[in-house]
Amino acid sequence: MLKGKNLILALALAGFGFAAVGTTSAMAYSCGAEYEAAEKLISEAKSMVKADTDSRILAMITEAEGIADAGIISHKKANQPHTGDNGKFMHGDSVRKGRWARSLANQAIFLMNGETR
Repeated sequence: MLKGKNLILALALAGFGFAAVGTTSAMAYSCGAEYEAAEKLISEAKSMVKADTDSRILAMITEAEGIADAGIISHKKANQPHTGDNGKFMHGDSVRKGRWARSLANQAIFLMNGETR
C-alpha cells in the first residue's frame, strides 16, 4: 500500500502519463490545420513575388511547397491501415513538415516586406 509521499508521486506520475498520452494523440492528428496554415502562407508569399525578387527567396518558397507536399504524402501514408505504430511516427512527421513549410513561407514574407505573419 502506498503512503504519504509515495502516493503523491504515484498520482503525479499517473496524471503526467495521462496528459502526455492525450496531448500527443491530439497533436498527431492536427496535420490538416498545419497544412491549411502553410498553404495560406505559401500562397500569400507567392502573391508578393515581383520580377526583381531575389532568387533565394523564390527558392525558399519552392522549398516550402515541396516540404508541404511531402508532409501531405506522409499524412496519407500514416492513415493507411497497415502502418500500425509507424503511422504514429508518420503523423508526427507530417505535422513537423507542415510547421517547417509554414516557417519557411513566413521567412520569405518577412524577407520580401519586413512583416511577419
